[in-house]
Amino acid sequence: MHLLRRFPVTAAAVRRAAACSRLGMGLCLAACFAACGNNAPAVREYKGPIIALTDATLDAGGTDTVRFGRLHSGEIAVQRILIENRASRPTAIVACDASCGCTRFEFDPQPLAAGASQRATLTFDSRGEYGWQLKRLDISLAGAPRPLRIFVEAEIE
Repeated sequence: MHLLRRFPVTAAAVRRAAACSRLGMGLCLAACFAACGNNAPAVREYKGPIIALTDATLDAGGTDTVRFGRLHSGEIAVQRILIENRASRPTAIVACDASCGCTRFEFDPQPLAAGASQRATLTFDSRGEYGWQLKRLDISLAGAPRPLRIFVEAEIE
């Protein structure tokens, strides 16, 4: 009671204190959300290789390797791949089968004329992976009895 007599509490003082409290709480929440927003994995983009489709590839299948190099655990790496049709006949990518969920291949299903090229995207998600990784990606081509097998290689630190 002694302090209340010296410093009377007015309605305006209560409103100012409540406003300051709300402002302080808002700033605290904003800082917490900003700190928590850094949980997204890092994404690193690479200029990828050229994968050439030849008559031999369309007739008997083929293999190639895409190397991502060293990655940190939790990092997502993306390579833009150029697919060139060096065969004498047109083809198209009709399907893609990955050996695990950490690799994803995005492509345009439109026909690829002889001599033409198109871009595709290969993504490797290293979350949950450690050490040397070798993943398989089978790309089915129209008019080809066997798929084009792509090996995806990465070293996860």
